[in-house]
Amino acid sequence: MASIDIQNLVKEYTDRLGNVTRVIDGVDLTISGETFVSVVGPSGSGKTTLLNIVSGIETLTSGSVRLRSGADEARVGYVFQDPRLLPWRTVMANLGFVQHERDGWQQRAEHYLDLVGLSHCGNRFPAQLSGGQQQRIGIARAFAVEPDVLLMDEPFSHLDAMTSRTLREHLERIWLESRRTVMFVTHDVTEAVQLSDRIVVLAPGGRIHEVIDVDLPRPRKASDPAVAVLQAEVLARFEALEAMASV
Repeated sequence: MASIDIQNLVKEYTDRLGNVTRVIDGVDLTISGETFVSVVGPSGSGKTTLLNIVSGIETLTSGSVRLRSGADEARVGYVFQDPRLLPWRTVMANLGFVQHERDGWQQRAEHYLDLVGLSHCGNRFPAQLSGGQQQRIGIARAFAVEPDVLLMDEPFSHLDAMTSRTLREHLERIWLESRRTVMFVTHDVTEAVQLSDRIVVLAPGGRIHEVIDVDLPRPRKASDPAVAVLQAEVLARFEALEAMASV
C-alpha cells in the first residue's frame, strides 16, 4: 500500500535583503492506500509549492515528506499543468520513453491510450493533436509508468469547460481501474468534489484550514444533484476563507 506522509512541513523563502516569507506553515497530512485527495485553496496558499516539495522538485525548510510503497520508496508519476510531450516523438514513443521501454511497455501504453480514448493516435506527433488530446496523452503517460503515487498539478486549468469535464471523466475511469494513491492540486471546486475522497483546504500562509470528506458513490458527474449540493457547500466554505484572507 502506497502512502504520502507529510509531517510538520515548513517552507520559507529568503529574498536578497534577508526577508523571510513562510509559504508552508506546519502542514501535517497523510494520504494512504486507494485514495484520491485534492488540495484546494485561495491564490497564494501554497498548493503548488506543497506538491512540488512532495515530488522533490523543491526542497523543504524543515519537517519531513516520505513517499512509500510498503517498505520501499514509492514510484511516482506526475501530471503537469501542460502536457510536456516530446514534440519529435510519436505518442507511443512518448509513452515508451517514460517507461524506459522496459518489458511490456507497448502493452501498457496501448492499454492506457485506450482508456483515454486515443488508441488510434499512437503514431501521431503531439503537434497533430488538440490541447485536450495532448493532456489526455499526459495522463495516459503518467499511469503507464504504473506509479504507486500519482501527483497532479492543475492538469485541466488551461482547457475549456467542456474539455475539462470530459477529461475528469476519463481520469476518474482510469483511477477506478488502477486505484493509485493520488494527490491532486486544483483551484476548481467542481473538480475536487467530482474526483476526490477527501478535500484538503489550504489557507493563505500555507496552513491546513480544514479537511472535507467526500462520501459520494462513484462514478460521479458534475450534473448529479448530490455532487452539486456538496459543490455548493464546499464553495461557500472556500468563499468564506477568501473573505477572511482579504480582511
